[in-house]
Amino acid sequence: MINVDMDHMFELYEQVKDDVKFFIASDVRAKIIISLKDGSKNLADLRKDIHLSSSTILHGMSQLEEKNLIFRESGNYSLSQKGEIAAYKLIDLVKSVYSLNKLQSLFLHHDISAIPTNLFKDIGCLENSLIIKATETDIMKPQDVRLAMISKSKNIKHLSSVFDLSTTQIFLNALEKGGKVELVLTTGIMEKLEETIDKPALQKWVKKGSLKLMKLDDDVKISLTIGDDFMTMGLFSTSGAYDLNVALISQEKDALSWGESLYEYHLQKTSKQSL
Repeated sequence: MINVDMDHMFELYEQVKDDVKFFIASDVRAKIIISLKDGSKNLADLRKDIHLSSSTILHGMSQLEEKNLIFRESGNYSLSQKGEIAAYKLIDLVKSVYSLNKLQSLFLHHDISAIPTNLFKDIGCLENSLIIKATETDIMKPQDVRLAMISKSKNIKHLSSVFDLSTTQIFLNALEKGGKVELVLTTGIMEKLEETIDKPALQKWVKKGSLKLMKLDDDVKISLTIGDDFMTMGLFSTSGAYDLNVALISQEKDALSWGESLYEYHLQKTSKQSL
């Protein structure tokens, strides 16, 4: 949870609220900033990007110039250094709000405590992710899609406080095919794995270096799998049960990086499991 000094934040808000409104209250100004993020452009280029009249664009640019966000040189318009930073933040805000709306079925009424604050700040990385939901005619759709993707992967990283025999069998199949599997499991799930899978088999793969078993003492409420070219994530509902009805899946580079960061965050808190 983020600790916020509310008095300080309210004071800051009063100081910058007009600037915040300046960025988000005008489609014209926002689109000019986003367009110029690609580089210097003339008025014709901006008209082509923004699809507005020259007079409307020029009015918006005049306002941006007054705020030292853009400058004009030889008929071309560019972002100032201040404008470059503002463009990054504006684009990040757009992507974050878009992602939050798109993924609300994954987050709403779910336990999000396993996701650290810095990754919520980067939630825009998940903008192109897919949400797979169970339907009346296919209640196992999220699980089936997830398993199909994992089964195609040779190298797998898995963080979970959920035990699923089908998923475990896919991990063993990957090992048999020469793949590498790294499991970060909570204490209870690690014990369940050792009860279910023949211990000598686990020892064989660990000794070979193909399997890494890491125990996480924290009872994280998440199931995260990262394969060769995808990541998938499921969460627990606020009632305490793992939700099989919805899963996030992505093959986008930014999402994979986001998933790796989440995995590494929890990996740092593990201990090596001895067999």
